This record gives sequence, structure tokens and C-alpha cells, in this order.
Amino acid sequence: MKDQDVRAAVHHKLLKDIHSDPDCLVVDEFSISLGASRADIAVINGVLHGYELKSECDSLERLPLQIKHYSSVMDKVTLVVAEKHLLGALALIPDWWGVKTVTVGPKGAIHIKHTRGEKLNRQHNSLILAQLLWKEECLEMLERWGCSKGYKSKPRFELWNVVAEKIPVNDLRHEVRTALKKRVDWKIKA
Repeated sequence: MKDQDVRAAVHHKLLKDIHSDPDCLVVDEFSISLGASRADIAVINGVLHGYELKSECDSLERLPLQIKHYSSVMDKVTLVVAEKHLLGALALIPDWWGVKTVTVGPKGAIHIKHTRGEKLNRQHNSLILAQLLWKEECLEMLERWGCSKGYKSKPRFELWNVVAEKIPVNDLRHEVRTALKKRVDWKIKA
């Protein structure tokens, strides 16, 4: 069982209804912390829900750093893990992360079993959340919050600090989800 097999099964089995919901956005390889980490799959709707996939071919070596990055921005996280990694992963992940276990059936089909439900993350990082935004999104947000004066010509790395400082984290979570769902082109913008 390879990563691409697990990814296809997650899209087909877990996210099937979400893909048909026009209010939801599903993004593969969602960049976090300026590309320091990537969520295998991110679902953006009323929450930002990350999916980290660990197939039999993977290791848990990067998981501690991924936990740090996911926990900075995600409202919920589900680890989809091969059985051979289950115990090691459970020893590492926070208790608010959900867990699904994947196995291969006798005919080669991928089976996904619910192991633990996810809960809401309570410890977001405002700056890392702000870093998910493009410059224009930062400026639009600051304008809505009445604090854009003097910042229009600033580079986005300065705007991230302003956004993180001026907008309360719970409001920022909502603002970021709204901005991400509005995007048409997911290429990196300055």
C-alpha cells in the first residue's frame, strides 16, 4: 500500500460527499508555515480540517514536526495511518487528533476504519495562520477591521505580523477560511 493508494481511498471514501458540496474546498498538498510542512489534504468549510496520510511505505520520522505545524493552523486533524504505524503514531499525536486506520483487503482494496474521533484544536498560532494569506487578502482583511491605514505599501511579511496582532485568533480563523475558499488560483502570490 502506497501513499497514492491511501490518498485515493481518502478522497473516494471519506471525502466523497465533501467533494460535491459547493461550500467546501478540498486542497491536496496544503502548504503550512511558508512551506515548511504540507498537509496531505486540507478540507476548508466551517473548519480547516487537515488530513495527514501515513501509508505502510512511510515512516513516522517527520510526524513530530508535522504535528507542530498542523497544530498551528488546523481546527481539526485526522491522521490516516497504516496499522503498522498505529501504536507509534498514537504515542506522538495530541489527543484532539482523530485517527483512521488503513488496511489492504484480500482483493487489494483499501479499507479505512475509524479508530478515534477528532476534536477541536484550542491552540492556534495567529502568525502562522496569517502566513496562509496573500498580500491582497491581508489588506482586504485589515480594511474590514478598520486598521489598514499606513499598511498598503508594506510587504506581506510585515502584513502578517499586523494581521496576527490586530485580529483576535478566533476571528482570524474565520477570516482565513473565508479567504482561502474565495481563491481561484492557488499559485503562490507575493
